[in-house]
Amino acid sequence: MKSIAILLINLSLYLGVVDLKAQSINFPDEQFKAALIAQGIDANGDGKIQKSELTQIKKLHVNNADISSLEGIKNFISLEELAFLNNHLTTVDLEGMQNLKYVYGNNNKIKRLLLKGCTNLEVIFMDQNELPVLDLSGLAALRDIRINVNKLASIDLSKKTKLEHVQLFKNQLTTFKAEGSLELKELDLSNNQITEIDLRPFSQLKDADLNGNPLQKINVTGLAALERLYFEPPIFRPSAITQFNTSGLINLKEYKW
Repeated sequence: MKSIAILLINLSLYLGVVDLKAQSINFPDEQFKAALIAQGIDANGDGKIQKSELTQIKKLHVNNADISSLEGIKNFISLEELAFLNNHLTTVDLEGMQNLKYVYGNNNKIKRLLLKGCTNLEVIFMDQNELPVLDLSGLAALRDIRINVNKLASIDLSKKTKLEHVQLFKNQLTTFKAEGSLELKELDLSNNQITEIDLRPFSQLKDADLNGNPLQKINVTGLAALERLYFEPPIFRPSAITQFNTSGLINLKEYKW
């Protein structure tokens, strides 16, 4: 009986170790793991990070940490705010992180940003990356998007009924697609390749910056909320627009063309 008891104790201890190992998360990027530990996420101080140590974390900033991969981030199942500014990331996969609301990733080298299933996402800041495309389908909660100085040739912002602020300056856009996103208030599409744009559907629009586009046609008639409008041509190029209809722009305070 004594030997059986000892055997059971040893078995329990072994299973406990196995379970602990099973709960430990693999972070392939040592810099990412070090940044997490530096923030005290390794609560028990064992040099490892267990799933149980991540379940209640809602905010995580790992800026300026020399990180090349965020693999393992999906274990932060309660995460609402994530910032990873000034790192070396090229791919960021956040698919399925349903609690995520705010993502800040300026100044990386991101070519792929995967957001499918992030249904509560409200804010995306991705300035100075290398994104050629970005799929935002199904992200109906978006209200503020800033993806300046990237390589976007197109982006579909349709059916974003809460979207109010859009900054996409210095990309490679030729069109602006945002059907059904009628709450838009601020729009910056400066320094793209847009030749025609009709902003009439956006009745709440207050500020529109289209400077630096080779515009040939623009329609803003009836936008009673519009206060500022800029659409000067690219530098050293004459404007193709010779007439500009300001009818209905009763609150327009400043415009340059």
